[in-house]
Amino acid sequence: MSIKHCLYTLLCGLCFTACSHKSAESLQIPEGQYAKGFCIEEYEDYSKVTIADPWKEGALMQRYYLSRHPENLSFTDGTIIKIPIHRLAATSCTHIGFLDALGETRSLCGICSPSMVYTPIPSQEEGCADLGDAMQVNGERVLLTLPDAIMISTFAQGDGARQYLEKSGMPVIYNNEWMECDPLGRAEWIRLVGAFYDKQGLADSIFAEVKKQYLSLKQLVADSIEQKKSIMAGNNFRGTWYMPSGVVYTGRLYADAGADYYYHNDSTNGSIPLSVESVLLHFRDADVWVNSTSRSLQELQEADEKHTWFKAYQTEQVYNFLHRSTLTGANDFWESAVVHPERLLADMVYILYPELLPDYELYYAEKLK
Repeated sequence: MSIKHCLYTLLCGLCFTACSHKSAESLQIPEGQYAKGFCIEEYEDYSKVTIADPWKEGALMQRYYLSRHPENLSFTDGTIIKIPIHRLAATSCTHIGFLDALGETRSLCGICSPSMVYTPIPSQEEGCADLGDAMQVNGERVLLTLPDAIMISTFAQGDGARQYLEKSGMPVIYNNEWMECDPLGRAEWIRLVGAFYDKQGLADSIFAEVKKQYLSLKQLVADSIEQKKSIMAGNNFRGTWYMPSGVVYTGRLYADAGADYYYHNDSTNGSIPLSVESVLLHFRDADVWVNSTSRSLQELQEADEKHTWFKAYQTEQVYNFLHRSTLTGANDFWESAVVHPERLLADMVYILYPELLPDYELYYAEKLK
């Protein structure tokens, strides 16, 4: 994931509904599954993995048939892949969180923008190539790394490198976890990644524990809070302040943490661009301010003097998600938080209601001083 893409997503809390170009077949999501962008069907000798096209409703993006003995398969309506894969090229830092949770970072043979990766991965000297920017993947360099497959995130404008790799015969694994609006929906994509490494059991157990802890925290808040604290998010960015709607990833996270959020009933499919005046009207007296991109209150003031007009600034209740980050811009928020939304939810609960988690220490968030 490029620096620009990370920044834009952080500012906007951007998330689109994963709906479903490959055929008119509808994607049937199993009951109880949180992720809406993929489906895994288990058979005796293989697994069938189907990916929805997030940009075309009712269409499929890709179909995979995974098997330890692919020579026994004869399907022509999808990509046949031998599992487990041993060498993977990846384009987004969000993929690293899944690999790390599954103990497969050593399989990484190429990554886009390696300076943006927080988790320890093989160095270039150890054979992990720099594949360029996620929005402009170097297809030839990908092929030179000789991966079993490349994992990519898709974007609405299309991707020439993706088409180049597909024509070359390179298996392309579509990981569109960032399109999921439910925090547990994003985390559940570990089951898809696990399928390609023949680690379905491990992936299922990881997700089951994540779900258990997340729902437990959510219930704790629901059972304990009588008066909700109000929340605001983001910053004034070049004259526009982007706020998440109530149906996107961060909006749902605020709701699960028991926050009183002005746009909780807004169903905008993405972020809401606002003037500073509108933000002041609805959020001037908000109790807490999260998702700031500043490191300190002084930096926040220097970015825009109007930031000091908010109650949360004046009471020093402003937080960013930069606690686990490096000087090069790498941030674990984009990696392990995708797999572990229960940690992110715990941060939010502690920020809002510290009495519910008296011994807790912030994991991704840090308080501006």
